[in-house]
Amino acid sequence: MTVSDSTSSVAYHSKPGESLADPYNIPGILLFFTGIVGLASTLTAAGYGFGGWTVLGAIATALSFTASIAVFVLEHERLRRLAARR
Repeated sequence: MTVSDSTSSVAYHSKPGESLADPYNIPGILLFFTGIVGLASTLTAAGYGFGGWTVLGAIATALSFTASIAVFVLEHERLRRLAARR
């Protein structure tokens, strides 16, 4: 369960999907979807034999997924600290 300070009056999200409505999760979600699009583009470039674009796409995809994980972890820690204060 995650904790929110703006979307719900309770400390924890009690219903599925409530954490997606938390505006602090939006950057992580967008970075994750950017990674998905980058992965699809990279696989398409690799399938057509464009080696340079494949390497560039793989780097961009890895950076997007790494950044999204970092944002999710930082948000989780922020919410954990908020819950500890309550």
